[in-house]
Amino acid sequence: MKITVSGTPTVKVQYCIGASCQYFICIKKALRFVKGKAICSLTNDPCIGYRCQYASCSAHAMAPNGECTLNQRDRNVRELTDEAKKMERDVSKIKSHLKKLGLDDYL
Repeated sequence: MKITVSGTPTVKVQYCIGASCQYFICIKKALRFVKGKAICSLTNDPCIGYRCQYASCSAHAMAPNGECTLNQRDRNVRELTDEAKKMERDVSKIKSHLKKLGLDDYL
């Protein structure tokens, strides 16, 4: 179930799965690819991805629940730049008010 909050687009959650993620690594170096499928050489079963205790991310972007946080980082950066622009506008308003009052030396 996807929930949209007024004006924000829905973000598809991506999980770190062995064959589909380029940053996925196995700590025990037991990950093999046979005919395009990820196989664990410890158990000789298909790789279970983020649910394995030896799963890790080379980009350090895997959350404990297996979600990839690379997309979330990009979204946070955009929000910070928007916030910085808003603060710059507020500062310019304050400067103009102080200048009118003759107190522009205090900034």
